Amino acid sequence: MADRALPPLPPPSPEPAVSAAALGSPLQPLPLPPARRAPHDTYVVQVRKYQIYRVPPPENAYLAERYRNERAGGGGKGRCAGSSPACSPCLLRTLGAALATAVLVAAAVAISVGVLRPGVPSFSVDRLTVSNATRQHRTDYDFFLTAVNPNKMTALWYRDGKARLLHHGTTLASGDMGDPELGGEDATDFSVLLHGARGGRAPKAVEKGLTGSKAAVALQLTVEVSVQVHVGALGFGVKRLAVDCEISAAGLRKYVHISSQKCKSRFGN
Repeated sequence: MADRALPPLPPPSPEPAVSAAALGSPLQPLPLPPARRAPHDTYVVQVRKYQIYRVPPPENAYLAERYRNERAGGGGKGRCAGSSPACSPCLLRTLGAALATAVLVAAAVAISVGVLRPGVPSFSVDRLTVSNATRQHRTDYDFFLTAVNPNKMTALWYRDGKARLLHHGTTLASGDMGDPELGGEDATDFSVLLHGARGGRAPKAVEKGLTGSKAAVALQLTVEVSVQVHVGALGFGVKRLAVDCEISAAGLRKYVHISSQKCKSRFGN
C-alpha cells in the first residue's frame, strides 16, 4: 500500500508564445488600454442676482460720450459728413437759423432807417375861408390842411406848431397849429386859424381881393410843427418840420377859390 504509486501530476500548461511580430519592435511602445469614461453628472448652481457684477468694456464709455456730444450738437460735423441721413435735419436747422437771423437784421435795419430818417410828409391846402371880424377890426384866415405820411412802418404824431400867412414878405396873419382832426396815421387833417393884425392896413392887392376883386392874389403859408416818430406804441425822437406853401387865390371873399398851390416840406435840425 505504501508503495502505491501516486498518479502523475498534470503537465504545466504551456504559456502562450508571443511572437516578435505581435510584440512588435522593441522600440515601439505598447498600446494603452482604452480609458474608461466617467459618468455624466448634472450640477445646479444658484447665484443671487444682486451678487452679479458686470464691468462694461472701455469702448462703451467712448461710444456713450460720443452719443451725448452728438445729441448736444458737438458732433454735428461728424453726423453730417458725407451722405448720412442725419445731414438733412442739420442742414434744415442751419438754414432756418440763418433765415431767422437775416429777417431780424433786415427788420432792425428797416426800423432804424425809418426812425432815424423818416420820409417827409406832403402837405396840401384843401380849403381857405376868409372872415372879417368887425369888432376886432381884423381879418381871419381859416385854412384846412391835409398831411400825407409816406412811411409805411412808422407813424407821425404832430405836436404844437405855429403858422404865418404872408403876401410878398408882408405878414397878413399868424396863429397856432390846431390839433389833428382825424388823427390818422397815413393822412392827417388840420384846421389852422390865423388872425390878422388889429387895425393894420393890408397891401393893396389884398385890399382889392377882400373887397370883391377876382384878381389873383399871391399868398405864402409857412408852418413849423413838431413831429414825433412812432413805431407801434413806441415813440422816438421829436423832429421839427417846416412847410412852405405858395398859393394863388382868385379873390379873398368868404370862400376863396385856390387857383394853384405848391407846398414843400422838410425836416429841420
